[in-house]
Parts: sequence; structure tokens; C-alpha cells
Amino acid sequence: MDVSDLRRHIQHHLEVLVDRIGARPPGSPANRRASDHAVTTLTTAGLQVREDAFTTRWWEPGEGSLETSGHRREVVPNPYSPAGDVRGRVVLASRVEDLEALASAPDVVLVLTDGLAEEQLVPAAFPFLDPPEHARVRSELHRLAPAAVVAVSDHWEPILEDPDLAFPSTTIPVELGGELRPGETIRLTVGGAVRSGDGANVSASVGATDGRLVLCAHLDSKATTPGAFDNAASVAVLLTLAERGDLDGLAVELVLFNGEDHVDACGEVAWLGATDLREVAGAINLDGVGLAGLGTSLAHLACPAPLRARLAAWVEAHEGWVPAEPWIESDHAIFAMRGIPAIAITSQDVHALLGGLAHTPADTREVLDPGLLARIAADLPALLSLVAAELSGPRRG
Repeated sequence: MDVSDLRRHIQHHLEVLVDRIGARPPGSPANRRASDHAVTTLTTAGLQVREDAFTTRWWEPGEGSLETSGHRREVVPNPYSPAGDVRGRVVLASRVEDLEALASAPDVVLVLTDGLAEEQLVPAAFPFLDPPEHARVRSELHRLAPAAVVAVSDHWEPILEDPDLAFPSTTIPVELGGELRPGETIRLTVGGAVRSGDGANVSASVGATDGRLVLCAHLDSKATTPGAFDNAASVAVLLTLAERGDLDGLAVELVLFNGEDHVDACGEVAWLGATDLREVAGAINLDGVGLAGLGTSLAHLACPAPLRARLAAWVEAHEGWVPAEPWIESDHAIFAMRGIPAIAITSQDVHALLGGLAHTPADTREVLDPGLLARIAADLPALLSLVAAELSGPRRG
């Protein structure tokens, strides 16, 4: 396979998605332009394209500031935070029991610390997971209806990202949070807007539909990033394979999910609603590939033992590929949780790099290695053939 030609095609798609379009949250006009680019590419390649439409809420970022004891600092609003300019008395809460002990708090700025700020609170709109402890915290926040919420955390994600929470909010680092004193009055100013818009998944089938493999990547990005490694790089690889005909002869459905990085997984839900999963033999998902200086990792989930053995041998035989432990934070999880064999491909040790790169303005084309992306594209057809040979025939049940 001509690696230089692969690289040229990949570079073109990255230029469109990252440089010309940039941040592309589902429902936004930019996201629609990204979908249109994918549709045009696949249609020009002679494929029949299916679009699974949805309506969702998206967030247009704004600026923020926090004033404490005469000091004003810029802060980043939590995604989906309503705009507002509020003052309130600081009340600290480190456990859900602290929230439950409070009466209504319309004049209070709740400051969430410790156990309440260890990880991102799963929003009610997310369809696949709702931990009971998260639902309990959400219920208390709705009941208390505070003037604002400030989460104090060094977690790489904002603690609140929920369009159903009606108060302004931000997440600040622990160092800054240590300056907040119970009972003092602080001011939080938050900009931005929550909007409604339409979007669509984009998919196209190559070859037979029964017993097919789904080859997928997510097209969307957070509103805060041009999303090069997360996940324009993977989309560029898949579009390149399709337009060059490198998937011909395989029973593959190419799916560009639209909403993996979104609170309501709108694209996944739309695709599942339009798909008979009994026709799907397995799934291969690309998310976060091509980071410069790193290998490419492969993890398997819900795969039978013979396939696991063949995958291990394939990884061992291909330079630049490494095995990885199973992980669920991407589109392959919707297959594995239903017992459908799934393979997850990403950059080596990518989870250790998320805090300083994913979902940030730093995720530009400069973090990628186009040559590495071309080599991944060159290897994928053989990997698909191997998986297809092990998982031939439609699923039943």
C-alpha cells in the first residue's frame, strides 16, 4: 500500500476537520459541516451513505471570573453552565451527607471538595450509565438550587458537565480552592450559552450487511478544542481507507459516531435505534490514534479466546503496535456491553496524557504524526480481514 498517498489523503482530512472547521460539538453548525465533509467523501467514493438524525443541546463556551477577598481570577466555566453573574456566601461540602444536611441555598455558592470533586458527575442525560451515588448528588443539587457551584478539583475533566443543572458553575484547581473560606462572600461570573441544534451520524456499508464488522470513530469534539487527536485523526484514517477503496472485498460498515464526547451520546443512541445488532459480528473502534512519539495500542473486549490469541500474534508481528488492557471510555463500549466482540485502538498509554491534551486548545495537528497515521491506515485492512475470518456469520439472539 502506498504510504505516501495514504499520508496525503489523511493530511487533507485533518486540514478540513481541524484547521478549517475546528471545534465541532454535536448540534452545532461546525459539527454539521464536519458531517457534510464525511458524507461528500463517502458518496464520492461510490458508497451509499446513511445518516441517523438527532436533536441535542450543545454549549457555546464563554469566559469566566471568580472574585474572592478582593482578588479577581479568570476561571473556565463548566460545560453547559448557564451564564450568570452571582454573589453568594461560601458553603463547603465534601460529602453527599453535607449536602443533605443543608436547607435550600438560593444565596449560597456551594464549594464542592474532596469526595464530591474526585471525578466528573455523570449527567442525567447520559443513557448508558447512572451510578447511584452520582444520582444522589444530582438530586441534592437540584433540591438546594444554589446561586452557583464551584468544584475544587485537579481532575482532568470539569466536575460538572450537565445541561440540566440550572446554576452557574466552574471547576477550579485545588491550589486556588484552598483560598476559599466558609462564610465569605464571593462573586462568580460565567459566560457562554446552551443552544439546541440538529446533527447526524454518518455511516456507509462496504460489501455484505449480514455478519459485518463495524469500523468506527467519533466525528465530534468538545466545544473547547479543535480535536486533532480526539478524534479527527481516526476519522481521517477511516475516510482515507474508504475513498481509496482499501476496504473493498470486506463486509464492513464504516460508522462515524457523532456524540462520543457528548453528554447524551446522541449519535450512539441514534445509530442503535436504526440498527439490527444481530447483523453485526464485531466492532473495531479508533479513538485517539496517531500521537507523535507513541506506539499504537490494541485492546479487546468480549472477544472469544481464538480471536484473542490471533490478535496477540498480530500485534506481536506488527511494528509499532502494543497490547493494552481493556478500557471502556469510547464507542466500542456499546458493543462490548451487549456481548459483541469489540477491539479498541488508541495511542500507547494515552490515558496518562489526557489531562494536558484531550478537550483542550492544545489538541492541534502539531501533536500528530502523519506518517504514523498512514502506517495505521496501511495495517488496518489486514487486521479487519483477520477479525472477519474469526467472526464470520451474523450474530443471533
